[in-house]
Amino acid sequence: MRACLTLLSLALPAAAFAQGKSKITEFLPGTPGERACYARAYDAKHLREHPKQRVTQMMVFLRVAGIDDTGDWVLDPKQKYGRLSYQFAMSVKRRGEKQMTTNGYCPEESRETFCARECDGGGVTLEKSAEAMLIRLDQFGIRMDGCDEEKSKWFKGGADDKLFRLEKVSLEQCKALEKDELGP
Repeated sequence: MRACLTLLSLALPAAAFAQGKSKITEFLPGTPGERACYARAYDAKHLREHPKQRVTQMMVFLRVAGIDDTGDWVLDPKQKYGRLSYQFAMSVKRRGEKQMTTNGYCPEESRETFCARECDGGGVTLEKSAEAMLIRLDQFGIRMDGCDEEKSKWFKGGADDKLFRLEKVSLEQCKALEKDELGP
């Protein structure tokens, strides 16, 4: 019985993905060039009420890119592409520290909306909450500021830094983050 349930649990998500019901599409439809920006700056009142929270600002940018036969990104839905890539960029500011940034991809096949940093850099899970986004840190956190083990930093969950609620904001607010982390 357990083996049947295991096979069924593996088959159902695969069938859902085959029908185009990937969780990432809750944030963006599968069209190259689609973008979304979520951000929050925690105000003084919130930070007083959560003295163990170290994060003061967070921003997440998502975009859909097609990938053509040569492996290049396609952001124009009218151009030819073979598959999709959901990309993310993220910036975080903690109390008393400089802003950190990272980027990566969100596999369309994932049962949950997990976005990973390449170079074994951990990741975050995204959850939809009305028009807002909830972000959960991977158990190991996420590598920020590049892949260099000596220069990069790990952003890990602290006592009150495990779940973050960001609101959808204008794309203009993420323009610099997109350019710096993902390019044009």
